[in-house]
Amino acid sequence: MAAPIRFYLDFASPYAWLALDRIETLARARGRALEWRPMLVWAVLKAQGVPPPLDAPARRAYLFADMIRSAAYYGVPYRHPENLPLSSHRAARLFHALAIEDAGRAAAFGRAVLRGFFAEGVDIADPAALARLAARHGVDAETAAAAMDGPVGRERLAQAIAAAVADGVCGSPSFLVDGELFFGADRVAQIAWRLGGGSERDGGGGR
Repeated sequence: MAAPIRFYLDFASPYAWLALDRIETLARARGRALEWRPMLVWAVLKAQGVPPPLDAPARRAYLFADMIRSAAYYGVPYRHPENLPLSSHRAARLFHALAIEDAGRAAAFGRAVLRGFFAEGVDIADPAALARLAARHGVDAETAAAAMDGPVGRERLAQAIAAAVADGVCGSPSFLVDGELFFGADRVAQIAWRLGGGSERDGGGGR
């Protein structure tokens, strides 16, 4: 059986949201599972001695404009968050705690977090807002609170960050495909090419 595509993402990354539909479709078309690995890109970059990409004013202005432009290009609903950047640690902890029992439910929650933040104006730094998103997927408030603030979610997130550093991740989204790392929403087409069998468009990955 073919190895899964490892999907490193930060829930506060617009480009992860822009890549999501296309990488899911491509993985499905090529018979690959998509293995979600939420992490904190700021923590990964800090461990690697890389400055945050939004620190420099010129780069920040460019990236904010590019996020809006890229969403239009890919046809993805997008509402630019007012509180960007932010730390998505609670969302990531909750995801990892859910994934222990049910990876499919965790992925559905992860999609809801990305859509909530980048298309619906949900503040994913707010524990109550995250608990409401989790409730849509059958997670009660007590379980959600324990996942966000308890030791299990913390440890699983720390492990994901360490794995991202070890795999050479330098931003979100990053994809590990058969040991080869691809960084950026615009690399889905290259992943399709690397896997063979036609282009991203041919493989069902979209534009």
